[in-house]
Amino acid sequence: MIGFQFTEYIDRPPLDVFAVLADPTRSVDYVEGVVRSVKVADEPLAEGSMIEETRLVKGKESTVQLRIVTLDPPSTFAITSEAEGITATYRYRLHPEAAGTRIEWTCELEATGLRRVMLPLVAAISKKEDGDHLVRLKAYIESQHNAGAAS
Repeated sequence: MIGFQFTEYIDRPPLDVFAVLADPTRSVDYVEGVVRSVKVADEPLAEGSMIEETRLVKGKESTVQLRIVTLDPPSTFAITSEAEGITATYRYRLHPEAAGTRIEWTCELEATGLRRVMLPLVAAISKKEDGDHLVRLKAYIESQHNAGAAS
C-alpha cells in the first residue's frame, strides 16, 4: 500500500463537517473538477452505498463508481473506488478541537501484480489533483456558515 495524508482545521463542529462529507451531491462545490456526484440508489446513505462521480479531466468527462466503506458520524467517513486494477480509498477522520474540527484525510492506494509498480506515480498524480482538497473543503464549509450567519 502507498498513499499520503493531509490534515486541516475547520472552524465548525464535527457534525457540520461530517454532514458535508457524507452528502455526495455537495462535492461539486469543493472538489476540483467534480461536475456531478449522485447516489446511485434512492435510499439513505449507508456503508455499501454507491456514488457516481463525474470529473472533468483534461477537457473530458470521466465517471467512476465510489462505494462508501465507513459511515460513522461524526468521526469517520471513507469511500473507495477501483480503476484499472488499482484501488483508492479516501479515509476522513474528524476530531473535535477547540470550537471546531481537526480533519485527517488519508489516501490509500493498493494494487496487485505489476500494477503495484504504478502506485508511486498514481499517488503523485492523486496528490497533485486532490492535494488542496481539505483547504477547499475548509473554505466551503466556513463560507457556508458565514453566509448563514450574515443573513
